[in-house]
Amino acid sequence: MMKTLTTAMKASISEVLETMFFLPIEFGDQKTHTQTKMDKEKANMACQLKFSGDFNGRFLLVTPKDLLIEVAENFLGESRDTLEDEHLVGTLTEMLNMICGNALSKLDSKVPFELDIPEVISESDIPGSQPFIIIKTTQSNMAITVIIE
Repeated sequence: MMKTLTTAMKASISEVLETMFFLPIEFGDQKTHTQTKMDKEKANMACQLKFSGDFNGRFLLVTPKDLLIEVAENFLGESRDTLEDEHLVGTLTEMLNMICGNALSKLDSKVPFELDIPEVISESDIPGSQPFIIIKTTQSNMAITVIIE
């Protein structure tokens, strides 16, 4: 199941980030959050989205704040001077909502998946040993994972 979900998640990431957020991407190797060193290099924002259905779990997305500002500019059509934290939070949570919903819709499930409301989390809430898929952009990297519970 995890391999199928990971394949669906990668396809969804490509579709959503390139189409809706105008962000060309490539995938890097899987690394734990600790191995990415993202928490040491830049200020980041993280969010999670819980889901339930044939199985339950949550998606986690971590992105550098400076990359999120660029994404929010493209998505909202606003200049960075007018962006406030609520714009960044809204962009981050909507990005994860679109990725998660798109990925889960690609799965052949008997029970429709239900999504909770995406929520911003502290990086300290991210499991250090959880493998993340690295999403490489022209500016910097993001990291995403799904945890089956």
